[in-house]
Amino acid sequence: MREIHNADLNLVRVFVAVMEERGVTRAAERLHLTQSAISHALARLRETLGDELFIRGPNGMYPTPRALELAQAFKPALRQIEGALAGNTFNPETSDITFAISTSDFLTATVIPELMARIRCHAPKAGCWLRPLSELNITEELDRGALHVAIGVFGKTPSRFVSEPLFSDQSVWLMRRDHPAAAGPFGLQALAAFPHVDILISDQLQPAGDATIDQGGLERAYITSNPRYIEGLLGAEGLTRTVGATVSHILAVPALLAATDMIAYVPLQFALRAVRALDLAWRDPPYHAPPFEISMLSHRTMGAHPAVAWLRQALVESAERYHRKD
Repeated sequence: MREIHNADLNLVRVFVAVMEERGVTRAAERLHLTQSAISHALARLRETLGDELFIRGPNGMYPTPRALELAQAFKPALRQIEGALAGNTFNPETSDITFAISTSDFLTATVIPELMARIRCHAPKAGCWLRPLSELNITEELDRGALHVAIGVFGKTPSRFVSEPLFSDQSVWLMRRDHPAAAGPFGLQALAAFPHVDILISDQLQPAGDATIDQGGLERAYITSNPRYIEGLLGAEGLTRTVGATVSHILAVPALLAATDMIAYVPLQFALRAVRALDLAWRDPPYHAPPFEISMLSHRTMGAHPAVAWLRQALVESAERYHRKD
């Protein structure tokens, strides 16, 4: 790589995969190569560049300063080269593309299975790489092509991105079917009488904080119990609430509610499926709670590529089919 005629694009692909995955095993899985092949490629890179590049640590591979410097040039260059080689066509029947999608565990457990069924049927060689929405800088990942789409609740959106609605939902209070609050009047007194399960799916949010953050000009909202708002409502009536548990994954909530007297504020679509799976019930909130919209975010330029356009349409159809089942 010091001389252009010695450059090997496959080595660059390995470098980028190890950089993003922080491990040989995950990089090998992503590139469909053996761990030995990844290790040999790294050895060639180290010899060519005269740098260790990655140091093994307790939690994966740590890049050297030289590797961090190279990544700034290699990552966008690789995306551009791959895009140019792929051309402006997409055949779902033959493509082995791996779609990179960032979303929450709520959507991974609801809409994404519909999407995967569609992909397996119409694009059998393609795969999906599902990345956690709460752990990524979405604007950076979309800008450099590391993500094809992100799915979540978005507010203010930079003009270089396209936001497309998938479906609307509202939130309800979920509890055991034989819970004292499951029948009869349900007001703020009931919210103060029983412990809550707080759902904070990002360490960027604090238990008493807002449910949105600004990330590079993109306003991202998180599906949480929105503690500050609830506490404000209760405080106006001279009431307080008790937190029984705080979790980072909404999928953990139904089992906690089924075994305790705790209650949780969750999306209705999630509540409906939880009620079917466990002996639970839900109540409408005793205050005004406007619906929220789940949207799909893509880059205005890279999102127009036929492969990403196909994925976006598949997501729209998957969301529609998901809701028709209710």
